[in-house]
Amino acid sequence: MQMGVLRRLAAFAAVVLSVLASTLVLGGSAYAATPLGRQNWVVSLAGFNTTANYNNYMRLGYLVFDPASDAVQHNFWTWSQTDYPLPVNSGDVYDCSHAAGNPRNKCPIHTAAGFTGDPNGHFTGKYAYNAASGQVVITWTSSTVNGTTTAVNLVETWAVSEHGTGLGRMALVADNYSITSGIGYGSTASLAVTSKVPMSTVRATQRTYRLEGQEWNQRQIIPLSGPFTVGPAWNACDDGSCLGYVQTNPDPTKFSCSPTSCCRKDANYDACVKKIKDTGDRRFYYLTGVGGGRRNSIELWCECLSYDQCYAGNSHVRPLLQVIDDSGALQGWVGAEVSPSRGNTARDKNAEFYSSFAMVA
Repeated sequence: MQMGVLRRLAAFAAVVLSVLASTLVLGGSAYAATPLGRQNWVVSLAGFNTTANYNNYMRLGYLVFDPASDAVQHNFWTWSQTDYPLPVNSGDVYDCSHAAGNPRNKCPIHTAAGFTGDPNGHFTGKYAYNAASGQVVITWTSSTVNGTTTAVNLVETWAVSEHGTGLGRMALVADNYSITSGIGYGSTASLAVTSKVPMSTVRATQRTYRLEGQEWNQRQIIPLSGPFTVGPAWNACDDGSCLGYVQTNPDPTKFSCSPTSCCRKDANYDACVKKIKDTGDRRFYYLTGVGGGRRNSIELWCECLSYDQCYAGNSHVRPLLQVIDDSGALQGWVGAEVSPSRGNTARDKNAEFYSSFAMVA
């Protein structure tokens, strides 16, 4: 009788131990469940400061979580103000000969240095996602940038939340190094080029995207906010590769494009200011779909900087990665601005623009 009881107790204990062992193994997978059940993310990060070191930097790229191994990978493009990353031709030209009132026509569209090639940075590490607290902690243990690999211990804590239907949002809340801004969006959609939305679809419907992030200029860190609207009012390039838009200042009593940037302080200054007003104080936008993966790029500049030809000076250059929701629909972009001072005058580091941002509906 006692032997039968002991056997039953031993069998019960074996079952309990088996269940516990299974729970421990499965606990590793449950512990590492992807944030909001979404494996693929696009993110923009920046390390900005207000010192005179001028060593601001940005990262723009992809985050991929692997729930089977608690692992996370980050492939990204990175730019440092120290390196003076001059913009390059994206490989696309704004050619919209069929439309009237289009931006300066047949001009090369610029993007950030290196953005026409593969990402030049790669991090690997581990992550811990806590659904109850709505946070994911990422610990990067290996960094490869421009072919050089080093062991690191970089920790980032992100708050995660749902953003409408079919889209997750991440916002940086803490780190143990020098990041000051971080924003990302993720879904179950593939990061392959096949998931990319063409310019025709971007233009088809009038939509307003909400800008959020940080900008560095004049040794100040400035919060970014406001609308960015794309739709049928944008002209389509003849080959379908890009879009263009002319923004006219709606308030003639104020300047959208500063005369101090466009007009020399000489005898012709007043005439220059008048011309800006008479021509509508216009700003030109280009949006190109060129590039693999989720890549797009925006370039914008004031007409008063060049009335008669394509502008190759201090335009605003913003590489972008498309934000795609679970259903495969475009919901906006994450991006960075990489606009060092260039042109005929000496470099002015204070006048340079760098930013990390998202524009999402």
